[in-house]
Amino acid sequence: MENAPYSAARADDDQKLMLKIAQGDRAAFSALYDRFSTPLYSLALHMLANEAEAQDMLQEVFLSIWSKASAFRPERGTAFSWVVSQLRNRIIDRLRSKRRRGELTETYADDLTPSGSHSPSSAQNVLATECAREVRSALEQLGEEQSQVLRLAFFEGLTQSEIAEKLEEPLGTIKARASRGMARLRSTLRYLRE
Repeated sequence: MENAPYSAARADDDQKLMLKIAQGDRAAFSALYDRFSTPLYSLALHMLANEAEAQDMLQEVFLSIWSKASAFRPERGTAFSWVVSQLRNRIIDRLRSKRRRGELTETYADDLTPSGSHSPSSAQNVLATECAREVRSALEQLGEEQSQVLRLAFFEGLTQSEIAEKLEEPLGTIKARASRGMARLRSTLRYLRE
């Protein structure tokens, strides 16, 4: 039973490694990477179906482990389950972000791209400019925090996890700001078009 991947002894060793990582121990970080990288990469690859994205996600998670190891709480579960939940949440955020960008592109593609091989007409240019002006105006009417989250998500392509790290805010706070901001943005755009 000693070689069982998630035995109590191994979980205890992982916990000790996390405590050392929280103190800046690079050797402990390397040991944890050796233990976790293969199963985490497999999970990321399965969820994302893209090798490059899976590698990026693995790198992001290990950077997060290095900087936030002190947030690990052994009473809540094993180190492995803590890291897996971080990876899973990041991947879900990435997939949601990609889906939203795809939906926005599909929704506004006809307005923003010329049909066929013709260049856009003056009327199409005016319409695209007016749509962009409406969106900018609606964003300006949001509070700074909501506006900032939406700009980072849609114009810089960051996931909610990435925004939370960049702004040094809890992920739940970022999700709430994004949700409230999108609701207000939709409402404002509807009002501007009436």
